[in-house]
Order: sequence, then structure tokens, then C-alpha cells
Amino acid sequence: MGRVSLKMPFWQRIEVRLSLLMVLVVLVTSLVTVALTTYQRVQLFRELPPELRELFRRNEGRLPPVSIPPELREMALQGRALWVQVQPSDTPDNPSPIYLIRPADQPDQPPLRVQPPPRRRPNLEARLQQNLLIASLVATVLGVLASLVFARRIAQPIEAISQAASRLAQGQLSARVADGQGQDEVARLARNFNQMAASLEKLEAERRALIADIAHELRTPLTVMQGRLEAIQDGVIPLDRREIDRLHHQTALLSRLVEDLRTLSLADAGRLTLRPRRFELGELLRRVAAGFQAALAAKAMHLSLHLAEEPLWLQADPDRISQIVGNLLANALEHTPAGGEVMLVAQTEGPWVLLQVRDQGPGLPPEALERVFDRFYRVEGSRSRATGGSGLGLSIVKTLVGLHGGEVRASNHPEGGAVFAVRLPLSPKEEA
Repeated sequence: MGRVSLKMPFWQRIEVRLSLLMVLVVLVTSLVTVALTTYQRVQLFRELPPELRELFRRNEGRLPPVSIPPELREMALQGRALWVQVQPSDTPDNPSPIYLIRPADQPDQPPLRVQPPPRRRPNLEARLQQNLLIASLVATVLGVLASLVFARRIAQPIEAISQAASRLAQGQLSARVADGQGQDEVARLARNFNQMAASLEKLEAERRALIADIAHELRTPLTVMQGRLEAIQDGVIPLDRREIDRLHHQTALLSRLVEDLRTLSLADAGRLTLRPRRFELGELLRRVAAGFQAALAAKAMHLSLHLAEEPLWLQADPDRISQIVGNLLANALEHTPAGGEVMLVAQTEGPWVLLQVRDQGPGLPPEALERVFDRFYRVEGSRSRATGGSGLGLSIVKTLVGLHGGEVRASNHPEGGAVFAVRLPLSPKEEA
């Protein structure tokens, strides 16, 4: 599997691009706000009377700082007392007041005339525009800072998910991201990613376990066959009819295992073909039960068949239904002690047919009720292998029942033993 690089150019990071996008939005919004406000100000000033508009546009004077001449500075340094007279300006171009300064001990000396140069500030209209620009600049800076913060908060979990997805692509199925606590899209994305990663990790573990189980199941009969064939070659065991029967039994186990695996693989790939037709379930159950009479007699067991009085019509594949019933009966025979009884019940339950198989075995542990339909799962592994079970029969039952639109569940009977219940949809009466 190829490695996926986690590094990317700085300008291609989603955090940078998202930040630039937000900054661009803030700048455009501020510019549009300034332009619209300026336009409104101009329109408003145009609607004012000329006298009022001229008053607002007039420059306002402000007392400037007084500039000290050299002569006045020299008198001040000498510590001489000064006489100061302030009079209004006599020129309209400079509204600053005039300062007449003379020494107090020389009242006849001509005074020094000091008048600060005029300093003007903008008129009302210009000040409004200046305040608007300042406010817009401050708002833009605050907007950019807020955009950077929010962009970081939004991009950080997305970058974490991207990095975790890259590790997942490299085969690190344990990669996870911090679960989001909110209900927004990013939090849901993080939770969905973790669920997906957990499902992939579980599927990978099941795949490895399945391969190990298949290898073990194939190896057991092959090892037996190889050992006995080598013993025959060495002359340790004679090649007689009993030995041929033992070898045939092992090949039958291999054939059954391969066929079960093929059935499950076709079902997983959606290629398992069903040939549904309308048939009566009671007649099929009688034929399947008759096929188990030899196995029942070998263990001195009894199969009781309880069928509904009315015909049970199904629209299904009779061969696959026979396989379902056969697997359930075979499982019941494996777990019922010699001399016991297996019950096969079929009755209607609303629009369904309820098919139940009950054994007189020890029942199912609580932890096995949910896992009993898993592939290669055995409640008693060594005992199941000794009796020839592959651990796939109940998995095939669940798969075939699901393909027919039904459901299957396992439970324990109050009087002892396990009960497997299958519900299949009845065929509509108008099709009879």
C-alpha cells in the first residue's frame, strides 16, 4: 500500500485559505460600508440649506501655542517683569489673538507684537469622513483578528480528520480523532469518521479471524487424511473398507466446508441466486424431517413435528428453505443428548410463518445469544469440531433468512434447551 504524504504547502492548508477568505470578506464588507456611508453623507449635505452647509464646511479656529521671540526669551532669562496685553486679531486670515509684551520697568518702550500663526482643523464634513475611516479601520482590524480565530477553530478539527484519514489509508486502522461535543457539521463529521474507522477496524479483525478459522478448519481434515494416508503407505494401517469410509468422511467435511464458504461469499457479493416459487411449507418440513431419521435413530432420539392445521404457503426458494431447516435440525441434533427429543414447530403469526426448532441441550450462555450466528463461532469449540461442525451452519441460516425478507433469533426455553425461531412472510391468499 502506497504511503500518503501528510505535508503540504503552507498556502494550500485549509486554515490559511479559510483565513484569507474571511479576511477578504471583512475587507470587502468594510469598503462597501465606507462607500455607502460616504454616499449617504454627500447626499445628506446636498439636501441641507446653503447657509447651514456653509457653516458645517467652515474651518474652525483653535488657539495655537504661542511662539516666543528671541527678545522675549532674553528678557525672561534676565528675570525682568513683563507686562502682557492681549487683544483680538485685526486680520481675518489669522484669528489667533495678538500678544503685546513690554518690560514692566520700561512702560514707554514699544511692545513686542506676538501673534501665533493660524492653525486650522478640518470642517465638520471632513471630520465626519475622518471618523468614519477610523471606525472602519478599527472594525476591519477586529474583524480580521476574529476571522483568524474562527478560521483556526473551524480548520483545526478538519485538519485532524484529514491527518487521521491519511493514517487510515496507510493501514493504521486505530486512527481516531477527538469526538466533537457539539451538533454542528464538523462535530458530526468527526463522530462519523470515528464510527467508520471503528467499523473498518472491526471488519479487518473479523477478516483476519475468518482467514485463521478457515485455515484451521481446512487443516484439521487434511491433517487427518494425510496422516492416515501416510500410515497406509507405510503399511501401519491396512487399506480396507472401514479406512476408506473414514477418508470419505473427511472429504465430505471438506466439501461441506467449501460449499458453506461458497454460499456465504456469494451472499456477501450479492450473487446468491434465489429461485422463489409458491409451495406449501408443511410438505417440505415432512420431507426434511424424513431425511434425518437415520441420524435420529443412531442416537436413539425422537423428532416431534408440530404443524399448523391450515396450509402454510410461502413464496420462497424451497431448496434454500430446506437448507435453513436442515441446518437448524443438524445443530439441534449436535446439542441434544442421546435419547432426547428435538421439536420442529410451524405455525402462523399474523402475516408471518413462525418456524421453531427446539433441542434438549444445555442451552445457550447469555453471551452467546448475540454471537451464535457469527461465522465460525462455537459455544463449545472442541465438542463442535469433534462432531464435525464447521461453525458456519447458523451463519448460513441467518443469511438465507435475511435474503427471504425474514428474521431469525435464538433464545433459551424456560424448561431447558435452546430455541431457534425463524419468521418468514406468508404468501398472500389471493395468489392461491
